[in-house]
Amino acid sequence: MPTLSPAARLYSRARRNLLPRHVRLVAVAGRWQHAHLERLGVQPEVTLRCGDVPYVATNEISEKILARLHPGLTAPALLSVVRLPVWTPAEVLRPDARLLLVADGIEYAGNLGTLVRTADAAGADGLVLTNATCRLTHPKVFEASRGTVLTLPTVEYGSVAEARRDLASAGFTAYVADPAAAVPYLDVDYAHQKVAVVVGSEGAGVAPEWRTPDLTRISIPMRGTADSLNVAASASILLFDARARLR
Repeated sequence: MPTLSPAARLYSRARRNLLPRHVRLVAVAGRWQHAHLERLGVQPEVTLRCGDVPYVATNEISEKILARLHPGLTAPALLSVVRLPVWTPAEVLRPDARLLLVADGIEYAGNLGTLVRTADAAGADGLVLTNATCRLTHPKVFEASRGTVLTLPTVEYGSVAEARRDLASAGFTAYVADPAAAVPYLDVDYAHQKVAVVVGSEGAGVAPEWRTPDLTRISIPMRGTADSLNVAASASILLFDARARLR
């Protein structure tokens, strides 16, 4: 079996999500991903090239190594490891921010990436994560977010209590998405407020710390036989509505 170079080993570990959680490195592969990095001016930590591709890469790998690093991918191919930005709570909950998405207990990388992309598309000012199971550095998060994980200000809290404290201190009112809530989202008045829309995992919903009487729980009325929507679909409806009315 061919020996992997340090750059190839780093990509392999990042792609398999084996790096320590605090190491904010993500594996990216493909033409559009690298075109996106160029548009943003993001310089990868390492880049691997297999075959003839119009991209500067100092690390060339064989097709055998490519098959080992990324099964199913064929030459020509580009592989990179990119460092995600780090934002502080003050940068996400900044004074001019009006709309935030809070995602609690999200388990699946595809859902988390789609939530990042949804928040970006709706013009949310940032994303707050609580009880996070999935890592932002999972390659599927980058793919599902279409690279917006690099640009949407995001902060992760160790506890719901800490997140709620900072949101309240920054002047945000939290509205918790709950299919069983009695208040339809269209009945909420967002006028002149700083809004934090809270969504939870598809299985358990939000944590009990988000289900307290002092927070408004809102629902999206279901017109058919389904009792709820995918978390990203719910977030999309609530964020676009809130953004339109806050404007």
